[in-house]
Amino acid sequence: MRVGGRAALFMALALAACRSRPADPPAADAGGAATPIERAAVPDCEVLLSENDRELMLPGFTMKQERACPTCGPLCSFRSDADPDIAVSIAWDCNARHAQADVHALMAPTLQAGGVEVPALGRAAVRRAPAQGMSQVLAWDDDTPCALVITWLGGETERAVEVARAALIATTPAVLDAGTANGQAPDAGDADAGPTGAP
Repeated sequence: MRVGGRAALFMALALAACRSRPADPPAADAGGAATPIERAAVPDCEVLLSENDRELMLPGFTMKQERACPTCGPLCSFRSDADPDIAVSIAWDCNARHAQADVHALMAPTLQAGGVEVPALGRAAVRRAPAQGMSQVLAWDDDTPCALVITWLGGETERAVEVARAALIATTPAVLDAGTANGQAPDAGDADAGPTGAP
């Protein structure tokens, strides 16, 4: 596959996985507990992943924030400075329904499609290979209502699990709140952020 085609497939799969979250649960009965309010916004990549986090997680990579789907958080893409054929993306989908859903129900679609469970990673995690030379990890955080999708293209694709673990550790309630002061959501019409990363 040509480089351009691989890049297009990479971005399409990353966004598709973020969109394919389980449906919202039904509203609680009048006598039951109220459904938690869904988080309205997710911070930008530079807030979610500090420069120190990025350097420890993916040294030698440059980060750029891409446009994500309207209901998802940012899509943070990384390119290897040494090998342009290696690309990594991390997408966030923070919604109260993830914390409420049964972990088996969360993992079921990926497992039924041939994926495998990743033990001891967040609240639950699964890994799959959507295309040759590509690995994708879907992980649900255990201390925030966030689901993360990590997609790795080229090179050592098994490192997607390492990146997922580091991204989950970096995703904390304090970090989410720091980038969403006053509850204002980022402007969906903003232009893509420029490249960032350690020099």
